[in-house]
Amino acid sequence: MNHTTGPGAAAGTQRLITQPLVLVGAPRSGTTMLFQALSAHPDLWSLYRESQPILDAHFPVEMTAGRSAFVPGDSVDDTTAAAVERAFFERVGNLEGAQGTLARFLPLILRTRLSDTLRRAGRQRKRPPIRIVEKTPDNCFRIQMLLRVFPDARFVFVVRDPRGSIASVLHGWRDESRFRRYAMPEGYRLDDYSGDQWCFGLIPGWEELDGARVVEVCARQWVSYNEHCLRDLPVDDPSRVLQVRYEELSARPGPVLEQLARWAQLDPAPLRRFDEKLPVVNTWSRPSEDKWRWAADELATVTGTILPMARQLGYDLEPSAAGNA
Repeated sequence: MNHTTGPGAAAGTQRLITQPLVLVGAPRSGTTMLFQALSAHPDLWSLYRESQPILDAHFPVEMTAGRSAFVPGDSVDDTTAAAVERAFFERVGNLEGAQGTLARFLPLILRTRLSDTLRRAGRQRKRPPIRIVEKTPDNCFRIQMLLRVFPDARFVFVVRDPRGSIASVLHGWRDESRFRRYAMPEGYRLDDYSGDQWCFGLIPGWEELDGARVVEVCARQWVSYNEHCLRDLPVDDPSRVLQVRYEELSARPGPVLEQLARWAQLDPAPLRRFDEKLPVVNTWSRPSEDKWRWAADELATVTGTILPMARQLGYDLEPSAAGNA
């Protein structure tokens, strides 16, 4: 296989990264849970965290009119693509391959710290090309850019019943400071939100939501993340895109991971430790199909917004959740 040329590398030079595995999906859809499991595979290098520091350095996001997290492919020249590829190559680690049994028992946050320590100490030697696993929800808006940087990328598109995803995002807006991302412009406000920072991804069209309720913002965010995935992913090529349902991943992790590994041309054996249960991360309680019901009344008011996309993704919302946006 020729790994020498492509948008992410200068002509005639060796690619640093080939066939990266990129997880995309709306926030609170199970991508972190899957990312932690795949980051434990010895054939995949990982940042063990989201990649905002790398991508925001090249594609900064701020809450000014006309700006959003979306990065069109034609805005990425060869020099930038090569710089992004190199940044990933230099910062990823492979604890499972280097540290073996020790890394297996570390949660994601400790893997991040250990990987950074080993990288700074020069203990993580890499021979290109390597394969990486990458997960950052805003990558839903950067698929065109990622295909410029990694033209042979494979994408795992994680979907979830919108009620569970949106209820969790709603909780994050109201109760979790760690999801605050962008300072709102002067005069911009949401109807039932006292904060001054936008949470989660800055979707295209955020300007239209001035004065909206938070649940309406959350619904629009969920739709926008999934719209961009369906529009920009190479969905016509099943070798490039695999859709994974959160509900199946949570209930039957073993078979789902087995299928994913074979599709990605990875040895499934290292993932069999997760046959019975995946790691629980970034959550307030164990996964459950009914966790969204605390927000059922609010979710009913945005059903008109989410229903077309829900149906497109294969989710039929039960009549009790019906309502109009």
